[in-house]
Amino acid sequence: MQADEVLGLLGDPAASVLCQDIEASDGFTLRVYSFTPKGGGTGCPVVFIPGWTSVMEGWAPLLSAWVEQREIHYIETREKRSATIERRVKSQDFSMPRHVADLAEVLEVLGLGKEVLWFGSSLGATVILEGLMQGHLQGRGAFLISPNSAFIFPTWMVPLTWMPWWFYHPIIRAFIPYLKWRLKEPAQYQRYRRTLFNADLKRLKCSVIANRAYTLPDGLDRITIPVAICVAASDTLHSGDDAHGTAAALPNGKLVEVESNQYAHEAAVIFDIESWEKRACD
Repeated sequence: MQADEVLGLLGDPAASVLCQDIEASDGFTLRVYSFTPKGGGTGCPVVFIPGWTSVMEGWAPLLSAWVEQREIHYIETREKRSATIERRVKSQDFSMPRHVADLAEVLEVLGLGKEVLWFGSSLGATVILEGLMQGHLQGRGAFLISPNSAFIFPTWMVPLTWMPWWFYHPIIRAFIPYLKWRLKEPAQYQRYRRTLFNADLKRLKCSVIANRAYTLPDGLDRITIPVAICVAASDTLHSGDDAHGTAAALPNGKLVEVESNQYAHEAAVIFDIESWEKRACD
């Protein structure tokens, strides 16, 4: 998307946006949208990492308000259509260390140091945790929505990873009724449906294979900065037990419970973020 398309999607907020394609690691280039409030904004910059194959439209209710208040750098990870690569992709291209290396490279280009607030969801939240644990990412704090300690796919889906990527379109259509049954929040279902139909199918397959092999390693006690783990009781797709365990394992971890997954995508969650940030990071 170009700047006018992005601002139009967000309802023309009182902010400017710079759209950049930034070289990351091992040949990938990532799309980055850097928002600056017209009034100058408050607080440190926010580095925003959306979830697996997530599209900005699903985050529009939150972004439309937040970009008027904070400098925000929205980074789209390498499995998304906006990322570019000139060679053929492989499943190992979408491993967690590769995502972490991307973020480290992009932040260096952006000139962002330690004084940032990390915000991530699902895969994005897991990448941030992994990067902080390994010492490749730094910040003042991190507010993470439903990070995954492991990516658990139903047993019946495993044989689907053996099929060629071009078979995924009918698979996705067949998967939609299961997704609708599994997700109890209509808005969450609509976001995931839109996300799947907009995914790059070759990368989707490679990413599924890479994610299936991932488990969050030991070492959360090495993350000393404040980290909020945000969970919703009505979110049946992400494991609340994992989130509780992750928060408990962090030296400065805090569990933040909200009413729904949709709430975590809306402007109302800014209050929860800033309340936690004021207590934990100042």
